[in-house]
Amino acid sequence: MNITGAGELTLRTNNFQVNNNRYLLPLGFAAVLAVGILIGVKISPFAGAARGYGNSGATTNDRMHEILNFISQRYVDSINVDSIVDGFVADYLNQPETIEELFKKLDPHSSYIPKEDLVGFNEDLEGNFDGIGIEFNIVDDTIMVVAALSGGPSASLGIQAGDKIIGIDDSTVAGIGITSDRVIKKLRGKKGTTVRVKIKRHGEKNLLPFSITRDIIPVTSIDASFMFDKTTGYIRVNKFSEQTPIEFKEALAMLVTDGMKDLIIDLRFNPGGYLSGAVALADELLPGQPLIVYTEGRAVGRNDYYAGKPGLFEKGKVIVLINEYSASASEILAGALQDNKRATIIGRKSFGKGLVQQVYELPDSSAIRLTIARYYTPNGKCIQRPYDHGVDAYYEEYMSIIMNGGELPDSLKSTSNADWGIHPDILVPIDTTPQNKTLNYLLNRSFVQQYCYTVFASNPKSYTGFKDVQTFDQTVVISDDQFAKFIQYVAKHDTEKGVSAEEMMAAQGKIKIALKAFLARQALGDNGYYYTITGIDDTMQKALQQMKGK
Repeated sequence: MNITGAGELTLRTNNFQVNNNRYLLPLGFAAVLAVGILIGVKISPFAGAARGYGNSGATTNDRMHEILNFISQRYVDSINVDSIVDGFVADYLNQPETIEELFKKLDPHSSYIPKEDLVGFNEDLEGNFDGIGIEFNIVDDTIMVVAALSGGPSASLGIQAGDKIIGIDDSTVAGIGITSDRVIKKLRGKKGTTVRVKIKRHGEKNLLPFSITRDIIPVTSIDASFMFDKTTGYIRVNKFSEQTPIEFKEALAMLVTDGMKDLIIDLRFNPGGYLSGAVALADELLPGQPLIVYTEGRAVGRNDYYAGKPGLFEKGKVIVLINEYSASASEILAGALQDNKRATIIGRKSFGKGLVQQVYELPDSSAIRLTIARYYTPNGKCIQRPYDHGVDAYYEEYMSIIMNGGELPDSLKSTSNADWGIHPDILVPIDTTPQNKTLNYLLNRSFVQQYCYTVFASNPKSYTGFKDVQTFDQTVVISDDQFAKFIQYVAKHDTEKGVSAEEMMAAQGKIKIALKAFLARQALGDNGYYYTITGIDDTMQKALQQMKGK
């Protein structure tokens, strides 16, 4: 049975993030965050009827009855279950809305999962799903293929980055206001089933028909892995899934073979996942048998997790990158390496999630995600951010932290304990310059990404054929003429008129690097993107300086 410390999937804008400006929409952020709470869990089958709760007289088929049994028997703290149902009308106790409100009385990370939402919940953490194997974006009301995933059915048929999907089965999907959710519903399906698509490809007069047989598509947890220079390796981990230890070990072995002496592990924007994944990664880096993490809860007692086997990289220098979006299992790994003095932590203070959840399926096929323990770093610190003022206040406080550049605002320091999260050894503040705000505006509205998709699709030969990311970075140049065309593109598509040509000109150094990075992603995948974007990534720059002893 896997337990998970997975928590918050927050708004991701590649290596950039929204600063204290008007561009972060609270409603949209909350929606993304809510999804993240339900990602990173593995469902445990219902284990039979629990002992009866109180004098309710409910049957084991009573959803609320079962939930209260689980809470009374397995919740991390002792709790009077009668108190948490006070105020609810008895006739509505079994309604999902009531149950969701009930969980707000516990902690920010316990939750109810309706049965209709369970489909696909394990995909991210188990490492695969059934589908056609593409990444896509919707550009000008058209589905644009960003990448055909290696080893998937689309890639094997020759579908390419820049292809436009005009039709799916017998339906036209271009120019009708299609959403990402609808695209996913149309393209995903059980392995062995078939979906027909019509593709518009640059240089082809007619639409290209493809009949794609859906298959198992691997979902990787390693975004990028490459040698930044002759001795420095880089691995970016986006979550901790069942497959993460295997993927990380493979990436680590390849980098060691390539001559790696020092390693940068990027955990920024990583929401967490399986506790076992964080333990396994720490074990590859820690010599001897030190304590990695321990968990403790009322019903489960204390469990210690130690390094126990020889790791692949126990001697070289290690730097770990974190930010205010790094949560749960990310914090376990960073905390273990920091407390054992194995790594230097660079970036900003982490999210602060020190609660461990187990997911239990109920007889009606819905489920609950219940906090059963707290986890502690080797030095005995629980990094959980306080939630004494309720769940809503907890997330409002987090929004204030985001708006304050990743740190607790002065206005909240008197009411909130500041000793939470993983504190970096080297702090890299958010870039609040006007130039970076301009870039964030363009990125958050996908102007950079969409323009690059269009440019690549119209002339892919100009950006392909490079043997490695270094050669691409050294060869490809965003000319002044190309930049002028980008300004025109933004002027045409920016209905908000939130940024001027003058502001873009002032930020052209940063914007040109971002443009090249997204073209590199089209040509060479995420390795190309993350290598190139380093030019305007302050945290990576600080890490590279630290590696060189500067």
